[in-house]
Amino acid sequence: MFIDKYGIQDYKRWCEIGYDVVQSYDNIYSDWFKIPKSIKTTSVKPSGTVSLLAGVTPGMHYPEDNYYIRRITLSKNSKLLEPVLKSGYHVEDKVNDDSSVIVSIPVVIEGVRPLKDVSMWEQVSLSSFLHEYWADNQVSCTVTFKPEEAKDIVNCLNYFQYKLKGISFLPKLELGAYKQMPYEAISKESYEEMMKNIKPLDFSNVSQDSTIEKFCDGDNCII
Repeated sequence: MFIDKYGIQDYKRWCEIGYDVVQSYDNIYSDWFKIPKSIKTTSVKPSGTVSLLAGVTPGMHYPEDNYYIRRITLSKNSKLLEPVLKSGYHVEDKVNDDSSVIVSIPVVIEGVRPLKDVSMWEQVSLSSFLHEYWADNQVSCTVTFKPEEAKDIVNCLNYFQYKLKGISFLPKLELGAYKQMPYEAISKESYEEMMKNIKPLDFSNVSQDSTIEKFCDGDNCII
């Protein structure tokens, strides 16, 4: 996360400079097209899997831990399932869904504070900060709180109620809030044990669907 590496002051400066640049171009193109200036121009992408591919944290959220499992859902009919199984990833049936499976992917991310070291108040403060200095749209934020922090949720919401557009809360429980959660913290030893069985993925034999999507654009339709 940028803040852990460079500090909140540098992050504020980047946000302010970036926001001014966005507004400048919005003014230019709005004048060019003779349309009203944009009401909302900036967002914080919730991201998730896309962020993991780049090795960064999703949206404004801290990582579950330095070592954790990322779970994804695949259809039992997916062409990706066989290569995943051959590569040694742990696959299990999805709870309450007979047509899908859950794939567990071990992940390591270092140099960033894990969620267990970030308080509920700091998470909400960061969402408020992003609303103030960057995002015109609502910031996607799920605050993970420890059991002992639950009593402060009402006070926290009262304090920040005029600085947020929306926010969610999720309890941090040792066994997880529900089964097969998207993220689960694990130890370094568990991570290394899982990695022993994993080989590089090979999708070379996976055929791509060449079907062209049919759609309509105004009065014209592709048929």
